[in-house]
Amino acid sequence: MTGWMRDPRDRRGHTGGFGPAFGGGRRPSAPPRGGFAEMILERRGLVAGILVIAFFVVVAVGSGSEEVAEDEQLELSGVVQAAMIQAGLPSVEVQVDDWTVILYGRVATPELKEAATRVAQAQAEVIAVDNRLMVPEPKVDEEVEPEVPDLPAAQADLLLQARLSAAAAHSPIRFSSGGDRITEESVPTLDLIAGFLSMNPTVSVQIIGHTDSDGEAEANLELSTIRAEAVRTQLVARGAEPERLTTLGLGETDPISDNLTKEGKGRNRRIEFLVIPEGQTGLTGPAISLTEEVGDQPIETDAPVVDPVDDTPIPTTIPTG
Repeated sequence: MTGWMRDPRDRRGHTGGFGPAFGGGRRPSAPPRGGFAEMILERRGLVAGILVIAFFVVVAVGSGSEEVAEDEQLELSGVVQAAMIQAGLPSVEVQVDDWTVILYGRVATPELKEAATRVAQAQAEVIAVDNRLMVPEPKVDEEVEPEVPDLPAAQADLLLQARLSAAAAHSPIRFSSGGDRITEESVPTLDLIAGFLSMNPTVSVQIIGHTDSDGEAEANLELSTIRAEAVRTQLVARGAEPERLTTLGLGETDPISDNLTKEGKGRNRRIEFLVIPEGQTGLTGPAISLTEEVGDQPIETDAPVVDPVDDTPIPTTIPTG
């Protein structure tokens, strides 16, 4: 009977003990070494290591590529900026982002803005252009009325007189020989004088007629007056107000040249225009002798005769003799 009883401490070769029925638990068996499972685990670890190494390699390569791209875009920015300066657009600022050239700044005209776009597009490696240049709004030129100088009355009258004289000097007003008919060559000058009167509606003008010394003095005086009236009629026909025009005949009393040559006489036969300042009446006619003789007795009139030397009245009674 003692053959089957064993020392409970002796567990060699015994796998179950007394079994579960006697309170003995089962011990898990150790996995076999060098088997298929261990090979799988080793391969998984190797793959994971390779993946980790590949990840860091990709990250390193990507970082290097980004740095290279940034350097290249920075270089492209400098190239485009230099092209802008060379094209005469120094106010244009250039920035490159993802191979797109962005233009900042301000240019004078829309044409210069378009030119900046073309300059940027002409550079190699430029994919797109974002033109953000500012163009000022065009200024609308307002019509500015010419400023009239605030001159003293005397200077203003002189200025008007100079303009009127310039219009009258365009071509002398001429008449038929011995008459008051105005020739056709005088029409442009009449038009200029009428234009002056229209542009200066508050100006009054005196029309003064002159003759040469041929013939009688009284006849020349009358002829000069008739010719001044003929000019006034023509200006009124061109729209001038009659009340702004007065006439005066001075005959041969105020020559501007000699009366010996044909040329001198031609210059003396003329029409002059005088601006009449406000409050004045213009020139007066020449002083002539009103003394007449009846037989050998002088007739004294009321009109004074003026001394041509000092403009003082002299007695009008002239003795005969």
